[in-house]
Amino acid sequence: MDVATDDMAIDVLRSVYKAAPGTEILMDEGEPGKTAKLLHKYQHVLHGDSRILLVPQPSLTDENDPLRWPRWLKWTVLLNGILYAFNGAMTGPIMAAGMDSLSEVFQVTFTKLSYAHGATLICQGVGTVFWMPFAVKYGRRPVYLTSNVLTGIACVWLAIASKKNYTLFLVGRTFLGLWEAPIESIVPSTITDIFYLHERGQMVSWYGLSVLGGNEIGPLVSAFVIQYLSMTWAFYIITISIGVSLIGMIFIMPETMFTGYRPVITPVEDEEQEEKEREARQATSSVHNDLTQTKDTQPRGLIDEKLNYDHQEEAGSYIPKQSYLYNLKPIVTVNYEANLWKSFRRPFVLWLYPTVLWLSVVYGMSLGWNVLLGVIVAQLFSAAPYNFTAADQGLVYISPFIGCLIGTYICGPIADRVAIWYTARNHGIREPEMRLPSCLIAAIFTFSGALILSLTYTRKTHWAGPVIGFGVLSVGQQMGATIAISYSLECHRELSAELMVTISCLKSLVAWTWTWCGNDWLSRGGLLQMYMVIAAINAVVYSGYLVFMYKGKAIRLWLHDRDFLTKFNL
Repeated sequence: MDVATDDMAIDVLRSVYKAAPGTEILMDEGEPGKTAKLLHKYQHVLHGDSRILLVPQPSLTDENDPLRWPRWLKWTVLLNGILYAFNGAMTGPIMAAGMDSLSEVFQVTFTKLSYAHGATLICQGVGTVFWMPFAVKYGRRPVYLTSNVLTGIACVWLAIASKKNYTLFLVGRTFLGLWEAPIESIVPSTITDIFYLHERGQMVSWYGLSVLGGNEIGPLVSAFVIQYLSMTWAFYIITISIGVSLIGMIFIMPETMFTGYRPVITPVEDEEQEEKEREARQATSSVHNDLTQTKDTQPRGLIDEKLNYDHQEEAGSYIPKQSYLYNLKPIVTVNYEANLWKSFRRPFVLWLYPTVLWLSVVYGMSLGWNVLLGVIVAQLFSAAPYNFTAADQGLVYISPFIGCLIGTYICGPIADRVAIWYTARNHGIREPEMRLPSCLIAAIFTFSGALILSLTYTRKTHWAGPVIGFGVLSVGQQMGATIAISYSLECHRELSAELMVTISCLKSLVAWTWTWCGNDWLSRGGLLQMYMVIAAINAVVYSGYLVFMYKGKAIRLWLHDRDFLTKFNL
């Protein structure tokens, strides 16, 4: 590559690249004179005529880097995390189809009984604030294991309390929320630990399906268990599922937190820095040649002079893979640079981030629909003209589950392809905002579903009317939840754990609000008024994507310049 072509390529790259949280060099363009010859020696995978750079770049010298794990192990860890989140999500609405029976046993109203549902939700938000600093300091594995054990104990408590009295049941639901709190924060962090940027949309959509799917499969299964066995057995069965998850975590879910150094792809800053990098590359070229993953046949030993390959690894620092037995320890990795008190405070500072604040509301409103359904399903369908039994009420959840599957596909594989298409048009520079056009589709599904549901129910049509409405609505809510998590993780990847704490807290607050007022609102104003008001609020919240589509990068640069975490000594 001659000097003129070289300069042209770097000019193209610099013309569109400006460092901001979330902005990444993700692709080359596969054409001479563009960025292809500058980037082809970074670790990458082929994508047509272009290459998708691996972001973040895996370690070249440490075999324990989770990014270097084989594909089967990554999927095993992901599925373990999904099962953990699925079990936790099921425990929340598990009592939805049993509201009638619990109301009779405890001699309380639906409204008072829904407070037990709300207690779990609000304690999830509070609990995650205390769990995640330990995940940042001591890794994900001890949090997964401890949370699973305590959640199982809480479910046994609830199984017994469901035959006793309301107070014991309410206390059990409170502890349940505290112990299972990490389900909405630790799994997204695990995804960022082991998957590359171009893969995360699909993986996050699977995680979103586990949470929303648990909210829907839980009541469906428990409805039949409650009708033919009892509420007690519903909690015992979920305890068994938690036990299966725990066994999987103990034996086939190694630690995913990585504290070693990884190469960083950045544009050239200056000649002096470039010379330092060249010297470091010469010391590590043999390791680089052995470990770089590629499908092309071009030489890989040297990095082009016009880009930094931010090596700080040295020959002789090669770290072999730890043994299987070593990885069975409860605590495998400790981040000695992390401070528990600072990690505890960071999520509160993130409220100052416009991106985080908006995404928290989007996520909260999206998951709030399922919470609201769990609170009012018995009130909607147990009375005339539907007269649904507990099992019938559980079958209502089939429709929203199908809707979630559709939303998962739209916001998973399809959204990833759309984002990659936008990236290619942007000279290989990836911006998180490339995921946001899906917000419009999510808003349309959400509002349309709420309208179909509320109109058909108000007119007392055949039960298929409101049930289909739930399904359409669920497409939108699944999309909203996935967009919120994906966009937030791409904007602030280095704060994935703290970020999900902030989002989870606001989600729990929104969901708790519906459990507090949902039944009374339905009785006073009717379903049409309630759902249209909430749908209108959703539409206004989603419309915020227009601001971030056009000003998102400017906001991220502003956040980078203000550096609130440093100002607050965090």
